[in-house]
Amino acid sequence: MRVHIIRSQEVDDDKFIQILDLLNAVPGPVEFLVNDEAVVDFDKNEIRSNWIHNEEQFGKQKKLFYCTTSLSAEMPMKRDELSWSSLFNKCTQYRIRHQLAPNEFVILLTDMANDKNWFASLDDQMPYNGFIHTDDWNHFIDCPEKFPIAYEVIALILQKHIFNGWADMRLKVHDRPIGCVSDMCINKKEVMLKLRTGDVCKDCMSELEKKIGIAEINHCLNIMEMLRERMMFVRNRKSYLGPSRLHISGKEIRLKDFNNAEIKLRPLEITLYLLFLKHPEGLYMSSLCDHKQELYDAYALISGKDDVQEMKQRIDDLANILSESATQKISRIKKAFEEVIGSELAQHYIIKGPHGKEKKIALDRSLLLLADSNPH
Repeated sequence: MRVHIIRSQEVDDDKFIQILDLLNAVPGPVEFLVNDEAVVDFDKNEIRSNWIHNEEQFGKQKKLFYCTTSLSAEMPMKRDELSWSSLFNKCTQYRIRHQLAPNEFVILLTDMANDKNWFASLDDQMPYNGFIHTDDWNHFIDCPEKFPIAYEVIALILQKHIFNGWADMRLKVHDRPIGCVSDMCINKKEVMLKLRTGDVCKDCMSELEKKIGIAEINHCLNIMEMLRERMMFVRNRKSYLGPSRLHISGKEIRLKDFNNAEIKLRPLEITLYLLFLKHPEGLYMSSLCDHKQELYDAYALISGKDDVQEMKQRIDDLANILSESATQKISRIKKAFEEVIGSELAQHYIIKGPHGKEKKIALDRSLLLLADSNPH
């Protein structure tokens, strides 16, 4: 089974990569594919601005269901929306352009809202096409958004084989959630139950076994279980009494007491992070230029690059107060920690401080484990 994952232009590169990494973390017969042409764009005439005036309107799945929510979003809010036909047309265009077989999935990830306000859906006319809305998850779940998005990819694959089109879905979908992939989640917050169970009920499993092989079913279930375990690990860390030890060795950053979870950063991000770790008193952004030699020494060791001039240019840009390079990297570092351990625990590890004041990392340095190969 082949599943082509594409995205619209506004979907963050890092988020897209993290979702793909999750889907490919478990080996099996279901292939998750992406190529250099997997980015699509929408014309202005395809986008319609819409005002959301209250929480009920935000939480309503139009035409079919009604739900209520408790949101942190400020109302009224204006957002851009796409029609389902526009979303599915992008899938069809990609399918035709790459001459894909009719039974290969094309699933579009997009931050753009849709006019029916759904998390995800398959195309009734071509049920191997589907979309997933990758934004707004923070209003309904208490975990990094990469987990529910990856889960929805698997859910669409299974739902294609559980239901025989929309008419069948209306009859068999679970209006009252039971922790099955086929729960409708009339109240959008009920999606958390599906994520916590990572399960398929007996009736839905019976339908699946008629349509696809046991190897494909097991692969999908194993991915769902992996997502469940990782998501629950992140959520349970909030009850942990303190931060984990932080181990840094070359390009590898791991949280030793959080199941040795890895924080994936790029060499320049690690370089900047090490500088702030070395200065627990904090640093002004304007003072980075005074630490260029420290930055260069660390970057040379971490990056393994041979081009001295290129390395110096990158460090010069990083230390330049007029450049956005350091600010962007601080933001990426924050996001990398939050994706793994959530925003609450990430506060111990991220670089933060008031605008115009020193920025620092709050972590108790007794929890810092630096390998001998790292400059410190």
